[in-house]
Amino acid sequence: MIGARMVGPRVYTTEEAQTLVAAFESAFRRLDELREQVKAAKIKLTALEMIWGSSLLKQDCPDHREGVDLVRQLKELQEAVQAVIADLGRRSATVKDIELGLVDVLGVREGVLVNLCWKRGETAITTWHHVDDGYSGRQPL
Repeated sequence: MIGARMVGPRVYTTEEAQTLVAAFESAFRRLDELREQVKAAKIKLTALEMIWGSSLLKQDCPDHREGVDLVRQLKELQEAVQAVIADLGRRSATVKDIELGLVDVLGVREGVLVNLCWKRGETAITTWHHVDDGYSGRQPL
């Protein structure tokens, strides 16, 4: 299509990226809650599987319904995790590590496209790295 504008990820100024820190913190608090719920459901499901084995799949198993509910719950929790990540993605933020709480957004440094890097617990975005580098390549702004 002639004249069509291609839309890509947003490139933030450092100041604009700073406004995202509260959203990052909130997202990772929610991800922590969801991960704890996943862990608890997996422990329960594993225990039922250890007790019943493949019999858990049979409808006459006393814990069949609970097993089915746990599988459904795990699926819903995984979908909730993906929704949080997708919400960050709509802001052009890339989650690099859920457990550590690493997020990158694109920025420009001395005319070069870079990742502005935030790690959970940081009150501001204070580091960047080249788009080809990861966390170990972080440099102060």
